[in-house]
Amino acid sequence: MLNERQNRILEITEKRKRVSVEFLAKTLYVSEMTVRRDLQKMDREGLIKRYHGGALACEDYIDYSFDLRMRMNEKEKKKLAAEAQKHIRDGQTIFLHCSSTCAYIIPCLKNYKNITVVTNSVQFLLMLSKMNIRCILAGGEYYGSERCLVGRATENFLRSINTDIAFVSGSGISDDGAVTDGDEATAEITKVAIKNTSKLVLLSDSSKLGFKYTYNICHKDDADAIIII
Repeated sequence: MLNERQNRILEITEKRKRVSVEFLAKTLYVSEMTVRRDLQKMDREGLIKRYHGGALACEDYIDYSFDLRMRMNEKEKKKLAAEAQKHIRDGQTIFLHCSSTCAYIIPCLKNYKNITVVTNSVQFLLMLSKMNIRCILAGGEYYGSERCLVGRATENFLRSINTDIAFVSGSGISDDGAVTDGDEATAEITKVAIKNTSKLVLLSDSSKLGFKYTYNICHKDDADAIIII
């Protein structure tokens, strides 16, 4: 069982593929000794591969990372989805960010009529197809760890699509209000998508508060609603 800090280390390592102890300590505001102890535990459990001064993402973990994230903080994600429902209306075109948090919104969509989902998530496409909900998939290069599509083609496609509402979940919301992600490719996709939406709703569990990652998505003041559990 990983604690909250170790879950964050796992997410960061997965996205960056290679991280130093120094970077993790600065990002998480803890000592390097604390990070080393965490990495030792996670290496023993087969979640990362340690090397002198840092860690590498474990390929076995990357292959199943989305499934694992779906099981992390499941209770909070279900509560976020329940709150998100309050912003959904019949007939909307909805952008769903390719995060495990937004995945929990999908089962709620069966309660609405004439919904169209725009997403770059292949995983979401498969989920929506089982529910007979119309889905527009933004094509591009397949990104295995996130089960989504990214790149210039995806960004250009999303620039041509207008949505009524966008649900977005970043990796962190810093104390100064920056909504950020540790992955450049997915951050760029999200930035493009939210420029063409009428309503932006940010979703975050409380474990993401106070963290700032490398790539900006937006500022919390840009959101029309913020849901934090």
